[in-house]
Amino acid sequence: MSSRRGGRPAVAAAILLAATGCSAASGPVALSQPSPRAATPTPDARKTALAETAKGLPAVLAAQGPVACSWNDNGWRATAYDDAFRTGVASFSSVTLAPLLTEIAAKAGGEEAVVRSLCGEEGDPGVSPVSPDGRRVAVQVDFPSSGDPTHVGWLDLGTGAFVDLTDKSNKKGYVKETFSDKYPGFAPDGSFWFLRDSQQYFSADPNGRLTPRKLSLACFSNSNEDTFYRVVGSVAVMCPGTVHPSGRFAADPSRAAVGMNLVQGAELDILGNTVDRYEDAPLQLPFGMKIVVRDGDLRHCDPLAWINATDLLCAGGGNDFYTARIDPRLARNDIDYVQHTEVKVKNEIAPATESSIITVAVSRDRRSLIIAADENDDSATAKLYRADLTSPSAPVEIGPIPAESRDHFTLLNNYQQPVGAARTSP
Repeated sequence: MSSRRGGRPAVAAAILLAATGCSAASGPVALSQPSPRAATPTPDARKTALAETAKGLPAVLAAQGPVACSWNDNGWRATAYDDAFRTGVASFSSVTLAPLLTEIAAKAGGEEAVVRSLCGEEGDPGVSPVSPDGRRVAVQVDFPSSGDPTHVGWLDLGTGAFVDLTDKSNKKGYVKETFSDKYPGFAPDGSFWFLRDSQQYFSADPNGRLTPRKLSLACFSNSNEDTFYRVVGSVAVMCPGTVHPSGRFAADPSRAAVGMNLVQGAELDILGNTVDRYEDAPLQLPFGMKIVVRDGDLRHCDPLAWINATDLLCAGGGNDFYTARIDPRLARNDIDYVQHTEVKVKNEIAPATESSIITVAVSRDRRSLIIAADENDDSATAKLYRADLTSPSAPVEIGPIPAESRDHFTLLNNYQQPVGAARTSP
């Protein structure tokens, strides 16, 4: 019985199935189907941002021509131009950093991570947001509540890693200690600086080791909000572009009483008068020699920059610019009462004008002053002028502000560091 059930009918069925299979294999149904087209890989936004930043930022910083910055709702943009402002030779926008900054803020538990503009708010960023070698960017992480601590650190453009120095300092566990750090940036020697708890400056080496630093009383203000500062030697200095080439003193805007007149001039403040913390500053700051300019009559001088060891660039009271000759030996640290001395105008750089001065900048070679001016204080219609600092003559019109840089336009000043002594300790 069993042999009949597995006999001819089963064999026939097997032959039929085999034949059907062979037929299917040889028919059109069995033709090999074309493989689906390989999907285009999605670009890695993080890697793209790192590559563009590592390329764009150093190119802007290395440019020999003027650099202009502008702002809009998306962030800041810095563009380097040729001397004629006709051609952009390099450009970088903070929007490029957005994927990285969003990631940094999320990991730190903050609301927003920000990088200061290369030009600062008015052409002077203080300490640089980019390291001298172009490999790191200073980042500040802000939290939702203004009372929450802020974090600082740097973004490594080679690896994409963010070093959160504040988090490394915070003590966790049974006894907690947290810090609030802000205003990060890089000194000329590549060290990373920041202000801790609105009181004391610290620097960090590339390994994150912290060193407390002193604060100079030169150009000192008891207000440390929205502070920008620069590093001279091993000291944080609250001056814009007026640190002398020697790195020993600065020209601090100041008023002096001359007879019955109160005149805007400068005070020569020694950088070596320092304190450890803001709260340590004395009620009576050290006296410096006050400088007033006399050109027949007394003349307004708002100090802008040292052109060389003896020539101070001043902005006058009528939107005019000139240089005054000052003997560096007038800066002393043994003055025990208010004193002033009169100096003379050396060169007229640009005459008085009714136009509004939007921004000015000293060229990298310190041979010219670039001026953006407009009758209505409107950068959309403003024109650029170049005034010679070495062989004064009438300012020469360069042309309009480039269209792509007109929003909240400012120029990067090239006088942030002492002319020839950026690493000279006071």
